[in-house]
Amino acid sequence: MMDHSNHRSSFGSQRLSLLPSKTPNLSTPTLPTPQFDSDELLARAATFETEVSNAIQKIKAKIVENTEQWVRETAEAREYDREVREELKIAVAQETALNKTLQKEKEEAQIMTKTIQQLSATYEDMKQTRSLHEAQLDLLRKEVKAKREAKIALKKALDEQVLKNKPELASYESFLSMRIVGVKVDHIGFVFTRISEQDWEREYTITLDVSQHEFSASDCSPELPELAALLRYLNETRDFYGFMKKVRLAFKDLSKK
Repeated sequence: MMDHSNHRSSFGSQRLSLLPSKTPNLSTPTLPTPQFDSDELLARAATFETEVSNAIQKIKAKIVENTEQWVRETAEAREYDREVREELKIAVAQETALNKTLQKEKEEAQIMTKTIQQLSATYEDMKQTRSLHEAQLDLLRKEVKAKREAKIALKKALDEQVLKNKPELASYESFLSMRIVGVKVDHIGFVFTRISEQDWEREYTITLDVSQHEFSASDCSPELPELAALLRYLNETRDFYGFMKKVRLAFKDLSKK
């Protein structure tokens, strides 16, 4: 605040200075002397000073308020900027992770596509192979069917031949004192009796293997020295009756030794 005594002295000096000089200046015209109320003027000055001081205080308070608001808003802005930066970092990290995930899914999709293509190719190959196998199986079925029918026909023919050969076979067995026995598959046994004069019931046997085109003897009891020649005769002539006669004669000769 301003010093009122100084104001009063200053205004007093101003008031005194405004009074006319005691020594009149004859060279200048004389002006009327203004009359001032020093107390009113001092009161007005004090009021003005108070108003100015109040205005200054209001301005200071407004500046302080504005400063505090600016500091607060600045702090909020900095906090907001920090939060935005943090969110931006999180968003960048999420974007990076998402890009990695997308890249991985893309690679997996490429692998799956390649696998599907390979499986499709394998499926087509399997379809072709299956078609080929089905064709081969159908051909095999036809062959089996044809062989089965051929076997049936052969069995029928053999059965018919057996019926025709039964009387002839019976006469062979009776004439040669021989009987035919089953030994095992593809093997036929022939048993001769009435060969040895010392023992009519003694058995002389020979077993033929007929599994191959060339017949062979898997057993001969007793052994015949000329068995190889007899088998050669059988394979060349296919004359079973002549072969049986020669075998019986060979056993007969052997029994006499």
